[in-house]
Amino acid sequence: METGARKGTATGPAPGAPEAVSADGVGGDGTVSSGTKVASQDQQARSATRPQRPAPPGPLKPTRARRRPALIALGLALVALSVLAAVYLVSTLGNTYEVLAVRTDVSRGAEITTGDVGVVELPAGPTLLEPIPADELDQYVGAVATTDLKAGQLLTRASVADQLEPPAGQSVVGIALSPSQMPLQPLRPGDSVRIVETPAAGGEPPAQAPAAIEATVVSPAQDSPVGDQKVVDVRVTSGNAAALAARAATGRVALVLDSTGQG
Repeated sequence: METGARKGTATGPAPGAPEAVSADGVGGDGTVSSGTKVASQDQQARSATRPQRPAPPGPLKPTRARRRPALIALGLALVALSVLAAVYLVSTLGNTYEVLAVRTDVSRGAEITTGDVGVVELPAGPTLLEPIPADELDQYVGAVATTDLKAGQLLTRASVADQLEPPAGQSVVGIALSPSQMPLQPLRPGDSVRIVETPAAGGEPPAQAPAAIEATVVSPAQDSPVGDQKVVDVRVTSGNAAALAARAATGRVALVLDSTGQG
């Protein structure tokens, strides 16, 4: 009988005993414990305050380069100019011509011989120098140096002459003239001129032919530091040099061009 009573006894928890709770906080009757609720609320609060990471950027879209016709044309033009410049330099540096140069020192007034000059090559192209071409050597052998020549310098037409100025028996006189006292036509060495005495400014013209002295232009007219005057060097006989210098000092002279290119 005792055995049967034990079999009919319920196996639930005894009155007053604590209710069993599962590992996930849910009781046996399906209710959620208060501790579990607090833990869940803390987790939600931390999730809400945690900063959200920005989404990673997507792949960049390929951009198409914009073509600029003006820049392309400019680049092509620069390339073409560079090529032309290179071709010009190569062709210019390769071209030379022969001129005369001084081999030994030559004093002013000394006669130039074939041993005094030699032939050198210069690159072709514009230059401020006026050297004598090598094929004109025979024309200048026997000429005299108009200035001291140093070995290595180029021989120019201005550095040689048939004879030094002035030759024996002649003198060179410089005359300062205003534009109204000389022809407008440029004067050149070798021009035949006359230096004519003129009356004072505003005076009456002379009743007889004025005094005149024949001369030859030695150098072209050069600007004078005094006003608008120009200075002309002329060659006269030594006997007339003093008289011409005295008349030129008064300013009462005028130059008359008679013929050109005759010494």
